[in-house]
Amino acid sequence: MEFCPTCGNLLRYEGSGNSRFFCSTCPYVAYVERQVEIKKKQLLVKKSIEPVVTKDDIPTAAETEAPCPRCGHDKAYFKSMQIRSADEPESRFYRCLKCDFTWREE
Repeated sequence: MEFCPTCGNLLRYEGSGNSRFFCSTCPYVAYVERQVEIKKKQLLVKKSIEPVVTKDDIPTAAETEAPCPRCGHDKAYFKSMQIRSADEPESRFYRCLKCDFTWREE
């Protein structure tokens, strides 16, 4: 992104023939003399996703009736946590008693 040094507006790009940046408000024009050359490419490493709640975070004392999305069992352990900002509702995390699958509901 380039900005006009005269008035500060965003410059528009025109690539036909002589490439140039121009201001749509004032008469400023900047010609592009050569193409940008990328000298080094950086490969991005994908980060691993860390779970918000682990198996140890959900206690085994509080049970509720909640159908498991994986196995269909109707009972699960649960824990409510505030993981986002205070004006957002708290999230409920469940762990199936039968298959130990963990899921959350907002």
